[in-house]
Amino acid sequence: MGGKGEGTSPEELLAGAVATCYTGTLGALLSRDQLPWNRLQVRLQETVTDHPGPQARISRLLVTPEVMGGDSNRLAEYQLTAELARDHCFIGRHLRSDIAYEVGSVELLAAPPTGSELDVRPLPPAQRHQLIFSTLDELEAGTTVVLVNDHDPLPLRYQLEATRGDRFSWDYLESGPKTWKVRIGRNVS
Repeated sequence: MGGKGEGTSPEELLAGAVATCYTGTLGALLSRDQLPWNRLQVRLQETVTDHPGPQARISRLLVTPEVMGGDSNRLAEYQLTAELARDHCFIGRHLRSDIAYEVGSVELLAAPPTGSELDVRPLPPAQRHQLIFSTLDELEAGTTVVLVNDHDPLPLRYQLEATRGDRFSWDYLESGPKTWKVRIGRNVS
């Protein structure tokens, strides 16, 4: 595109913005439609045509959602919601009409095993609590998950106690300054 070839390209910025917007929109719609999920990941494939050269442009974006902890009996509903997320994604709606914006087949992945880590650091802060609470609500009595965060999750503990009472234990495994790890367990009644 005529730049020095250093740093993030405009194509990468646009693709990243679409993927982020799509992921947030999909998460909100899955929750609205009461489709279970623990974690979302979206693979994005972009096609750039007429590159190199002054006419280089993105001609196609393909988002492929991976839903962890989904219900395999409802795969068709997940696919419909994934298509709807494309249509509701604010940034995606503003793409030029000559850019094909497509949704691949939804992939349902198993929920993480008990005692595994739930690393929420890569997620936008607005999506973290929803994922954490849905993961904790699915824990069976006597099982644990290790929450990994980039700040002290003490406000989460207060919210957990206020909304779930004493159903969960809370044990710090690591306390900053860059990483906090907390083992959260579902108490046996």
